[in-house]
Amino acid sequence: MGEAAVTVQAIDGEKTVKAEQVLVAVGRFPKTQGLGLDDIKVDDRGRIIVDKRMETNIPHIYAIGDVVGRYMLAHVASAEAIVAAENVMGATAEMDYRAVPRCVYTSPQVASVGLTEKQAKTAGHQTAVGRFSFSNNSRALTLSEDRGGIKVVADANSGEILGIHMIGPEVSEMIHEAVLAMKLEATLDDVADMTHAHPTLSEALKEAALDAAGRSIHKVKKKT
Repeated sequence: MGEAAVTVQAIDGEKTVKAEQVLVAVGRFPKTQGLGLDDIKVDDRGRIIVDKRMETNIPHIYAIGDVVGRYMLAHVASAEAIVAAENVMGATAEMDYRAVPRCVYTSPQVASVGLTEKQAKTAGHQTAVGRFSFSNNSRALTLSEDRGGIKVVADANSGEILGIHMIGPEVSEMIHEAVLAMKLEATLDDVADMTHAHPTLSEALKEAALDAAGRSIHKVKKKT
């Protein structure tokens, strides 16, 4: 088997990484050409424009999935399809993009929901941020998977959780507690005061919420 080399710009300067294979992921874009959208006057600005009901500017014509250019994820397309189908049948349904889980199935895994700290500040929020490392989580230590941690971003005034971001073992499963918290507009206290089983990985989310609320219990402070 041959060898591949990639030159990257790292924090400590440019370096070359050698590997057996290189995976290049440069993103995706909607492919709407050839669908005849111009013929029926559907609004297509590089992606099919839809409202929260997944309906285009032409009544009774709906679009879902990658062509609408939102989150290009299978579970999002499925949720959009359900919203569209319900509206086609006369119901009233709207797509909620605020509480959409985003996962990367690498090792360690990455999972996120809601706003980043930067996005929250750009949106005008005064933020409260909490972190907890899996290196301080008992279950992660027993699994010998202590890389990564959890970050919670909340509104400093109301305590409402704005985003939760995770890197570590099984976070693609753990993110759904965070999604539910976002869906229910939960606060830091709601998550911090919830009893989590011990020892579990999900205790790290409770600890991160406690940290953001200024009530940290088990977070190990760095020596100065």
